[in-house]
Amino acid sequence: MILAYIISNSKEEAEKIAVDLLEKKFVYSVNIIPDVPSMKWKGDEIIKINRTIVLAKTKALLYNQIEEEVKRIQTTGTAIVFSMPVSQMSQGLFEEIQTNTLKI
Repeated sequence: MILAYIISNSKEEAEKIAVDLLEKKFVYSVNIIPDVPSMKWKGDEIIKINRTIVLAKTKALLYNQIEEEVKRIQTTGTAIVFSMPVSQMSQGLFEEIQTNTLKI
């Protein structure tokens, strides 16, 4: 199991990504965290920006499909997707993810 961490440029775009991933059963559930203050290097200066984060619970084997789908949907900037392994979770959540995501 993984937690897919998706960085979006707007709440609207994040919601579109979330609904698409849910409808395709690539993920079991998502949390959308809007207006996350972020900082990054641009050239030789640090800039401040706001991003929206989508956290999606899913199977590790679905990561490539998720990344490709985010690239297809995201209209601005570069799609930023990465995953974090989940080493422990409640049995109920594990079963829900197994039951409610694409069978692979």
